[in-house]
Amino acid sequence: MFRSLKIVTKGRFLAAATAATGGVLLTQNVLSNDQKHTLAPLPALVKSLPAPPTREAMLKTLETTDKFDVLVIGGGAVGTGTALDAQTRGLNVCMVEKTDFACGTSSKSTKMAHGGVRYLEKAFFQLSKAQLDLVIEALNERAHMLNTAPHLCTVLPIIIPVYKYWQVPYFWAGCKMYDLFAGTQNLRNSFLLSKNATIAAAPMLDASTLKAGLVYHDGSFNDSRMNSSLAITATEKGATVLNYVEVKQLLKENGKVVGAVAVDRETGKEYKIKATAVVNATGPFADTILEMDNDPQGLPPATPQKPIMVVPSTGVHVIFPDYYVPKEMGLLDPATADGRVMFFLPWQGKCLAGTTDNPESSVPENPIPTEADIQDILNEMQHYVKFPVRREDVLSAWSGIRPLVRDPSKVDPNAPEGNSTQGIVRSHLVYETPSDLITISGGKWTTYREMSEDTVNHVVKKFKFADVKPCQTRDIILAGGENFESTLSARLCQEYNIPSDLASHLSANYGTRAPLVCEIYQQSEMNKLPVPLAQGVAKGESVELTHNAFAYPFTVAELKYCISNEYARKPIDFLARRTRLAFLDAREALKAVDGVVQIMGDEFKWDNATREKEAAYTREYIQNMGLRFD
Repeated sequence: MFRSLKIVTKGRFLAAATAATGGVLLTQNVLSNDQKHTLAPLPALVKSLPAPPTREAMLKTLETTDKFDVLVIGGGAVGTGTALDAQTRGLNVCMVEKTDFACGTSSKSTKMAHGGVRYLEKAFFQLSKAQLDLVIEALNERAHMLNTAPHLCTVLPIIIPVYKYWQVPYFWAGCKMYDLFAGTQNLRNSFLLSKNATIAAAPMLDASTLKAGLVYHDGSFNDSRMNSSLAITATEKGATVLNYVEVKQLLKENGKVVGAVAVDRETGKEYKIKATAVVNATGPFADTILEMDNDPQGLPPATPQKPIMVVPSTGVHVIFPDYYVPKEMGLLDPATADGRVMFFLPWQGKCLAGTTDNPESSVPENPIPTEADIQDILNEMQHYVKFPVRREDVLSAWSGIRPLVRDPSKVDPNAPEGNSTQGIVRSHLVYETPSDLITISGGKWTTYREMSEDTVNHVVKKFKFADVKPCQTRDIILAGGENFESTLSARLCQEYNIPSDLASHLSANYGTRAPLVCEIYQQSEMNKLPVPLAQGVAKGESVELTHNAFAYPFTVAELKYCISNEYARKPIDFLARRTRLAFLDAREALKAVDGVVQIMGDEFKWDNATREKEAAYTREYIQNMGLRFD
């Protein structure tokens, strides 16, 4: 069938991806002969990696385990972090997520591992120790993220353009205080740039009124891949971790929560999961589980209730082409027209801009960015960029819910809602109900590990677990980060003879698990294909590869790896969360839907009706990511 594949022109990735050996381009991290011989061959590394438990095996564990120590509900950053923390202390853990890992807020962040310069400013102007503590806590956790996932987290310099002379000492002092409070965890020292140096670093800036630039440093990371890595690491430590398993009811005995009734959304099979401790880590949906807890039978209310613990707020982000921001430096707008902070950051080869902050009265299942929010970000960017900021340059946009929280025991449910979320501290809360349900919510991605640690500390103390180790997660390297070194992409090129952009993508997203993808890549010509072409080639159609056909290094091999090793169950899992294609370029993601459905359908033996249903859902999801069809 592969004779039908016609290469029209050698594109950036396509020609090499469909040739058996051709076109290796080494552009970075080339090793000397001496260095090369000090490192074990990558195929040998593949053999040493543990095989992940299958989803079927973990579902069987639900039937064969009389009682878990801890049941975690929710598979976002904090849910998977809590599962990993509890399991590595010696507890037997089950974690269930009703959709996919990082399906909600945890895939829709600003992709920053940061202390929060805006909170530092508030701490000083409001004389708020709580705000200052939050900054120091986040700065410490930022260092842990860079340590535990070195392939997913990198240091990012960020420029603050200064347009008034009096702001130079003000911003300089703020950046230096940020360095100071990071202490030994400081990434790099902040510094001042002259006007000319700022323009040299960021030539897209409007220089007409620019006076200088301040540069400070934070972390940038891939949020949903980090979330998947947490889930995989937890399974490797022995936890039972399942996506697409939904809690329908809390189990209660003598008024205490002792587990949950959960349903496998793929088969409809029901499981009774007993546990000593039950943790509600559902983020913005924490009130949904709390409502079940309020019912004597543990059932949800007949009609949705107004959230009490969570104060929902939507934040919209927009993706632009790479020329909107420097390739190695971000930009920070410290004070927008309505007083917010806005970032313009290089991320995955594009420019990420955001975010808005709009209070909501309820928590939507899948929030959709409004055109007004997108225009708000475009207008703000135009204040800085000297060329026109065009709506047609929006490659993708998404909306996420910030789980800002308050103590439910101190809330009057009949009190009128306020009109702003500005005054709410972005800290986290561990809350225990009279029925012993433990809820963790609030915080932000950067502090997920400490939130998880606080939760497990509370669980261990509350339920008096004996012979439990202290917290281990400060030092646990996540899946893909073990023995990671910066020359990995070059070694992938050399040992697997793959294109350099594919090697860079795999090393930056899978770390030392990248050779597993490469092994699948080498197994067949089909596995070398870009995912949009899989359906046509599988049907024996003649396919022409042109330079513009598909410019992203996402292959059938990577899709098969994510199915077999990372529990991708639906096309949107792969297109939006295992890879970030839908978040980076929604139009290109639409082109890939049929190919992904073809491969997943073959792997899971879907019938035609299931394939059509999955394709329709995936298209609808992606079409709501900032695309206009004028």
